[in-house]
Amino acid sequence: MAPDTVAPLRLARRAILASAPLVAPVIAPATAAMVAGFWTAPAWARNIVDLAAETGSFKTLIRALEVAELKDSLVNEGPFTLFAPTDDAFTKIPQATLDNLMRPENRDQLVMLLKHHVLAGRVISRDYAGRRLEALPLDGGAVILDARQKPKIGPARIVRADMLADNGIVHVIDQVLVPASFAEDPAMADGAPRER
Repeated sequence: MAPDTVAPLRLARRAILASAPLVAPVIAPATAAMVAGFWTAPAWARNIVDLAAETGSFKTLIRALEVAELKDSLVNEGPFTLFAPTDDAFTKIPQATLDNLMRPENRDQLVMLLKHHVLAGRVISRDYAGRRLEALPLDGGAVILDARQKPKIGPARIVRADMLADNGIVHVIDQVLVPASFAEDPAMADGAPRER
């Protein structure tokens, strides 16, 4: 069965209109807190990059965003939905491949890889619960979001969902999403996880 194709912004609007307010008051200023079933950002973590940095599990992702010069866009614009690979997820990519992507001459590839993790708009877990959808990330590609059983996006499991920030939402994933266009790329041909 083919997946439904749903524009991320349409999902976000439906979620905003059909649910309680998405940003709940912060009750534990020192860390992210669970409020009304959603993870909220600490008082000083108002954007998705600060939220990711505060958790301490996304140092490689933050460094990659800085190298790709995408950090400011994810800080100042939005709303976005970020499927954020943890530091452990980045260890599944060979270190030589990761080092190669972080070189200035490979910035375009790194930008494409990182944009493959970002959707325009705010998509919460209830938008995709029990469904199989085709998500349309900012790199112009597509990736299957399948939450009919354990939620997955591409080959990655969504291990923590609905971490809210002022300019979007973060879902934590256990693998780096590699765009299909990287299949022909020698820099990514040495064992990095691929979408299926």
